[in-house]
Amino acid sequence: MTRLPRGWVPPAATHQQGLFTAAQAWAAGATRRQVQLRLARGDWVHLRGDAIAPATLAVTPLRRATAITLTWPTAVACLTTAAAVHGLPVPDDGVDHALVDRRTRSRGGVRTHLRPLGDRDVVVVGAALVTSRRRTAVDCVGHLPDADSERLLAWCVTREVLRPADIRAALDTRAATWGAARLRRALQDAERGTLSAAERRLRDIARGAGLVGCRFDQQIRDEHGIVGRADALFRAEHLVIEVDGFAYHAVAQFQADRDKQNRLMLAGYTVLRFTWSDLTDRPHHVVEQIRATLAALRAE
Repeated sequence: MTRLPRGWVPPAATHQQGLFTAAQAWAAGATRRQVQLRLARGDWVHLRGDAIAPATLAVTPLRRATAITLTWPTAVACLTTAAAVHGLPVPDDGVDHALVDRRTRSRGGVRTHLRPLGDRDVVVVGAALVTSRRRTAVDCVGHLPDADSERLLAWCVTREVLRPADIRAALDTRAATWGAARLRRALQDAERGTLSAAERRLRDIARGAGLVGCRFDQQIRDEHGIVGRADALFRAEHLVIEVDGFAYHAVAQFQADRDKQNRLMLAGYTVLRFTWSDLTDRPHHVVEQIRATLAALRAE
């Protein structure tokens, strides 16, 4: 048995983000016992699937994706694994995900999914196969829980990573792999400038906090006629709550909202305006502001 020097890894690891498989180690001259011994001592560790790495090697998104390709050469890293590679803001669910072309049992921390892929849905990143950024975004919007899905859609729409046409195309083809119902709602949100998502979140926050007397999507008039519709209204206190959708950039819309706000204030209404970030990142702040304003108005 040839003695292997400390720190030895098979040459294949050089082009695979430092990763390799047991089969590659055997092919490079290591014996089964040597591989087992280094794993048992903790010199090497199983990273994901069949991929092995030196224990000192940092676990990065690209290495996780590469491990999938080493385990199944035709598999494609997808969902949160691909999102991490592309830098999309999604939570890490603690599992890596792979699209496979035939039924394959999940193993080694990798969950397999049997889903169709389009011709432009796969990109090569280093030694890994990864779903494209756009395909990854669509899949994650459809797959993630509602709050995470809406947050990702907000990020993608404002940066033009996704357009309504991309979501519509996914729904019209077999590439619409996960969460068709959630994707349909995302399409509606994207087409409407995503105000509907912000309004839904405001409803959930208000109802969860037990804010009594709140009515949603209410028409308001002044002496000149219809001012517009309030996203939320406490009629007795003359308090209007307005929310900005996460695609809130259009100059015309900005001006219209300011005109509406001025008319409301002249008509005796107090107006609180919250952003998408307020609703998603600090809902307790939203509730505190509403409660404090209601208390002040009721004390007058």
